[in-house]
Amino acid sequence: MNERHVTPPANMGGVGRAGMRGRPVEKPKDLKGTLARLWRLTQGHRKGLGWILLLSALTSASAILSPLVIGEAVNAIDGGRPAQQILVVLLGLYLCDWLVRFLQQYFMASIGQRMIHYIRITLFGVMKQLPLSFFDRRQHGELMSRLTNDVDNISNTLSNSLTQLLTYFFTIIGILMMMLSLNVLLTLISLAAVGFIFLLTRIITRRTRKMFAEQQRILGKLNGQIEESISGLNVVKAFCQEEQMVRQFDESNEALRRVATRALIWSGYLMPITNVINNFNFVFISIFSGIFAVKGWISIGMISSFLLYARQFSRPFVEIANIYNNFQTAVAGAERIFEILDEQPEPEDAPDAIPLASPKGDITLDHVTFGYSPDHPILKDVSIEIPAGTKAAIVGPTGAGKTTIINLLTRFYDVNRGSIRLDGHDLRDYQLQQLRQCFGVVLQDTALFAVSVRDNIRYGRERATQAQVEEAARIAGADAFIRRLPDGYNTVLTQGGAELSQGERQLLTIARAVLVDAPILILDEATSSVDTVTEQKIRRAMLKITEGRTSFIIAHRLSTIRDSDIILLIEGGRIAEQGTHESLMEQNGLYASMYRTQMGGYE
Repeated sequence: MNERHVTPPANMGGVGRAGMRGRPVEKPKDLKGTLARLWRLTQGHRKGLGWILLLSALTSASAILSPLVIGEAVNAIDGGRPAQQILVVLLGLYLCDWLVRFLQQYFMASIGQRMIHYIRITLFGVMKQLPLSFFDRRQHGELMSRLTNDVDNISNTLSNSLTQLLTYFFTIIGILMMMLSLNVLLTLISLAAVGFIFLLTRIITRRTRKMFAEQQRILGKLNGQIEESISGLNVVKAFCQEEQMVRQFDESNEALRRVATRALIWSGYLMPITNVINNFNFVFISIFSGIFAVKGWISIGMISSFLLYARQFSRPFVEIANIYNNFQTAVAGAERIFEILDEQPEPEDAPDAIPLASPKGDITLDHVTFGYSPDHPILKDVSIEIPAGTKAAIVGPTGAGKTTIINLLTRFYDVNRGSIRLDGHDLRDYQLQQLRQCFGVVLQDTALFAVSVRDNIRYGRERATQAQVEEAARIAGADAFIRRLPDGYNTVLTQGGAELSQGERQLLTIARAVLVDAPILILDEATSSVDTVTEQKIRRAMLKITEGRTSFIIAHRLSTIRDSDIILLIEGGRIAEQGTHESLMEQNGLYASMYRTQMGGYE
């Protein structure tokens, strides 16, 4: 095929760690099952995770041992003993902590990005194998979000949250064991404070989750308004609707401000209240430890160690709550990725598929019935025979099924009933790639890429020479305007050829089809976006490029198909009339009425 619709990617913004806190959490449907599948998917690409586990344990060792060493230093100073060696040990401990954390981030970044690289390649590879029916059922922006946002969420979780979660886990276990070994009663006081913080976190996040969800809903609405306003700005200005556009924007923006303010205020309560609880916990531990010290039950150094442990013990719980929320969002994104991976690809070639080396171009539609939804057929028992080399024009009202026939010929879709045969064999009997190489297609919606004009023309024939590209452009009537471009054939197009007129973009796609030189040519409204002068040029080009090959021309401008070998008029999913232009005019039916209407009553 020489052309497919390509949706340009949108720029996706990143989210910093500050923006992650309190954001709406999307819960996965099957947490354990998705994690197990993600683990299987990345098999062979996660080498080194054992080192991450070891480094996480070593990182937590600093938090566990440093308060104990500080306590020993305090006891040494309190007892009048030298503390230089203990302080050197403490300094070495902190330096080791820095080195281990650096190695942890270094290895995790490498391992995480290697796994994400594989996931992204796998997802994109599956998407290119999916049938067009899959993309017809879904918004392109939503699919791009899965390929970018959802993959990025997994990447952030693997690169950041996973290492922090492991470190916090080892830290909590180690600190709890150290606190219990120092004093059980003081440990129970600290656990009571941690339980209260955990309960408070659940209450606040449960309330803010709804607020942030509403914020995301309004933000999506606002983004949609902005996109519509920018893409349709010429229409807005033409109808003098600037004030209404600004008013709608202000309303959505104000609604977003109100709900975002409430959400941020409520989520902002968490850290201050947590700090207050920690401070009260610090006071209670100080009072009780002071009493114990006066009675001689504990030393001053142990008090110092325990207070540091109490400070560190509650902090990981709040962080783990946020990490868990991010973790759930990442797993939910993984589920959406797996939904695409589970989609049925285009049917594979049968083991005995027929190679298609030299097709003649005989096309037969035998009692074809098809509908994009089985309950609503578009084509109803259509039978056509198009001998090789025939130039067939397909006309009819909008929605009659003209483009549907093209989708079936190229096997973008398969028929529900009946069959389509090429050179006597069902299309499904051929190798799919070779079958589509038999067609040169020019669609009504042009698809140009951000490469040079030359590369756009030779998109379906990458090894074509410059001379062949220029010859195809001359046949299509595009050579003259291409040479007027700043760099001629080397001009790099941007935004799908936005700097060109619609007619010029169409001429480039026609040149692309000319260069492919396929035995079967499909022109779907190829002249719909050009002026009458250019239309005549294209018509002469069409006469030349359709000569000697099977051609299907879909057109609303009936003047461009007068010289077709056969004209098929489709109405209501059936062939209402067929014949040459002259014979159909003699029938004085629907085609004759349509033609006279377009020609102003004159033939």
